[in-house]
Amino acid sequence: MIDALNAEPGTLTGCDCPECLNRGYVWRRRESGERYQQECACMVKRRNARYLRESGLQDMLQRCTFERWQAREPWQRSLLELAKRYAEHPDGWLYLAGQPGTGKTHLCTAVCGALMERGMPCRYLLWRDFAAQAKACVNDAEAYGALMRPLKAVRVLYVDDLLKTGRGAEPTAADLNLAFELLNARYNDARKLTILSSELTINRVLDLDEGVGSRIFQRSKGSYADLTGKRNYRLS
Repeated sequence: MIDALNAEPGTLTGCDCPECLNRGYVWRRRESGERYQQECACMVKRRNARYLRESGLQDMLQRCTFERWQAREPWQRSLLELAKRYAEHPDGWLYLAGQPGTGKTHLCTAVCGALMERGMPCRYLLWRDFAAQAKACVNDAEAYGALMRPLKAVRVLYVDDLLKTGRGAEPTAADLNLAFELLNARYNDARKLTILSSELTINRVLDLDEGVGSRIFQRSKGSYADLTGKRNYRLS
C-alpha cells in the first residue's frame, strides 16, 4: 500500500501526479511491515518531458498531431491510417520515406506523442545533429558510450531524417557504420520500437548498405510508406 503520510509536494516537472505528490517516488510497505521507496510511474512522463525539452521536440509535438493532419488526398488519408494503426498497436518499426514536405515528420511526431501518452519512454534525435556529435566523440570511448547507450536501450526511439547529409551528398561509410550500430542494437531486441523518417526509400538504403536496409525492411513490414513523387506541401 502507498504510504503518503507527511508527503510534501515536490518541484519535479512534466506532470502533476496526485499519487506521489510530485516527489517522484512513493512509500510502500512489505508484508513484514518494512517501508521502502519505489519510483512512481509518473517518472516515465517526467523523463520524457526532459528529453523533449533537451531535444527540441516539445514544440513539434504541439503542432504535429493527428488532429492537425490535413488529409486532402487519398494517399494522405491512407498515410494517416497507417500512422494511427501503428500508434494504437505498436509492433516493430515505422518507416516513412520520400521527398521533403510530404508530412513524414508530422506523422512520426504524432505517433511518438501518442506512445508517450501511454507512458512509454521515448527519445528523439535529428540524424544530422546526432551523426555530427557521434563522429566528434567516436575516439572518446566514455563520451561515445554515454551518447549511444541510452539510444540503444530506450523503449521508443524516433530518428528524424535518417542518413540525411548536407548539400545532397551521399552518406559516408562513417554514417552507414553509425546507422548499423544503432539500428542493429535495436533490431536485436524485438521489444524496442523505432520510428524512422527519411528521404531515402528502403530500396535506396539497401543499395547503400544491405545490412542497414535489410534490418529496416524486416522490422517495418506492414508499417512502411514510400512517398516518392508526392507533392511537397511546403512549396504550396
